[in-house]
Amino acid sequence: MNSTLSRDALFFRLLRLAIAGLLIVVAFTAMVSAQYRTCDECDECNLNACNGSCCYEAPEIWLMYTRCAPKCSNFDRGFDCIKVQRWDPCSCRFVNESMDSFIAEEASMPTMFYLHGNTLKHKHAMKQCWAISKKLRCCPGKKRLVFWSWPSQRVYKTEGLRVREMVQKNLRLKYVYAEYQGYYLAKLVHRMSLSQRVMLAGHSYGAISSAAALHWLGGGCLRGLTLPGGAPVERANLRGGIISGAFDSDMLYPGHRFGQAFVASEKIFVTRNIRDKTLKKWPKVSLRGCPAIGSIGVNARKLGPYRAKLCQKTMTEDVKRSHYLKPHLKSTKFVRALCCLSFLSCDPCQVAESSEPKSADSLSEKTEEKTPCLADSKATGSRR
Repeated sequence: MNSTLSRDALFFRLLRLAIAGLLIVVAFTAMVSAQYRTCDECDECNLNACNGSCCYEAPEIWLMYTRCAPKCSNFDRGFDCIKVQRWDPCSCRFVNESMDSFIAEEASMPTMFYLHGNTLKHKHAMKQCWAISKKLRCCPGKKRLVFWSWPSQRVYKTEGLRVREMVQKNLRLKYVYAEYQGYYLAKLVHRMSLSQRVMLAGHSYGAISSAAALHWLGGGCLRGLTLPGGAPVERANLRGGIISGAFDSDMLYPGHRFGQAFVASEKIFVTRNIRDKTLKKWPKVSLRGCPAIGSIGVNARKLGPYRAKLCQKTMTEDVKRSHYLKPHLKSTKFVRALCCLSFLSCDPCQVAESSEPKSADSLSEKTEEKTPCLADSKATGSRR
């Protein structure tokens, strides 16, 4: 009798374990399907002054994973360490691809590279990838989204360091990483034919990589590196996006740190928000005490012959004090400008400037007058 009871107890224990395992599998499947469901959900947006559903074709998603590539040296050899993957919507997973296969598909549709900001591990960075992918359904036509996952996770911990010191050390080290990521990006774009539009968009520290890549493609030198094949000529179909950029406001001017960026590109889209609570602290991070470009934007008068290439958008009313991408993606004006710049034939400058308040035109100039960075920009703009 005791053996019968033991067998029954064992049976019910195994049954409970099996049910628990089944529930875990069901919950995990539901979570994954919710995270990666991009085909059946649509956002409402107002891109053409009418209430239309953002249910155009979803972008083809590619992933460039550089977290295992060299961060500060051996970049030409490290380029081969970049992991290339493509999202397969049928199996709901990323499949391995080669750089050659990525380039081979270039001529079939326009491409937008997106580089995320600082402190994000890969898992959290991918949440931005899916959010952007969902919003890009507001843009008609075939398109590619290339998500660039770079080593932005925190390096220095608080052990033996004050919190402020730890934050400063991480910010400055990651600034170096972000610039070198621009070399990888420039090397890849240089291999592309640019027969279709290619947009290099970066948010916060990712904007450093975008600007650096354009600078290298334009024949610029940075940290002692030049890009083989880089030249001071405009490249048709090449554009840039600086979203809440976390670098000094004068670095895109000719002769400054990223001064060849405007030379190489057709257009550069810049967002600014003087109330950005994160970028308000940037002068303490900058080695020259300058405000951030994502805070005050670009003074168009300083661009000389490249002034017409600037498309600038003040985002204060749309995102308030936020620095992050999520409020930007909720802005219809921002999404429309991004669509025009990256994929469509509409003029992104007209879209960006149509709602720009007149008082914002002199924002950069007035703020620069209160800062010392422009006084010595010729001497220090190429040093960091």
